[in-house]
Amino acid sequence: MTYTPLHLDWPGLLNARDLGGMPLAGGAVVAERALIRSESLSWLEPGGVRAVRAYGMSRVIDLRRPAETVEYPHPLSGASGGGGSDAGLAGGDPEYLNLPVQEPEDPEEGPWAHLYAGMLKRRPGLFARAVGAVADAPEGPVLVHCAAGKDRTGLVVAFVLSLAGADDDLIADDYELTNSRLAPRWERHVVELERARAAHEARRSAGRVPGEEVDDGVLPGWLHPTRRTAATRDVMLETLASLRAEHGSVADYLARGGLSHGQRDALVKRIRVEA
Repeated sequence: MTYTPLHLDWPGLLNARDLGGMPLAGGAVVAERALIRSESLSWLEPGGVRAVRAYGMSRVIDLRRPAETVEYPHPLSGASGGGGSDAGLAGGDPEYLNLPVQEPEDPEEGPWAHLYAGMLKRRPGLFARAVGAVADAPEGPVLVHCAAGKDRTGLVVAFVLSLAGADDDLIADDYELTNSRLAPRWERHVVELERARAAHEARRSAGRVPGEEVDDGVLPGWLHPTRRTAATRDVMLETLASLRAEHGSVADYLARGGLSHGQRDALVKRIRVEA
């Protein structure tokens, strides 16, 4: 089964795509203009802002932590004048929600699969809240984003698609597609990681007692060597399999976090359409 999402040519963004047309169980597909994913909208150029508005987005769900939204604001956030009476209308700003799936004090494990497992174990309520925000959004396209549109966005979108009836392999394929979309930025990202890691090691060495061994676990998770390589589809497949092994299903995990049956039904109705 093959599927190619609709790439959205929004100037400034590399990773914006409409997931309409993805096959779902029972012969249905994801409705067009229902679920959009992207990296942070802070990358948008003026022409990209106009394109997003013209798409008629009803709600933007920003999964970044509050500090990230302050450091890297975007023109469609509530703080920059969006979400007024024209929300969701072509040419107007959509409703904006900042719904982090991590708390500021949460750690970040190193390897990608460990990072995801830790996030999901700690914050089922936050993930359920984000998925619920897709379900109860005003009529129109809903855009989900974080910083890169890969990890936090990848998990929330995977849950939405899974509830709608998408196959794990298609979910994982779409997850990995972000790697090629963001490739033009990845080399610079790795350089920045290595620079930050070297600075961290230099600080540790400066304060180390001669002859004392350094605990590798002190290295922050986001600087872990495995982060130099983008996660593959296998990470998402492993994450979904582990979640089901522990909780029974994606639906059961989200129910534990507070997603109601009504929200789940509304989500399925919103996302699914007969092919």
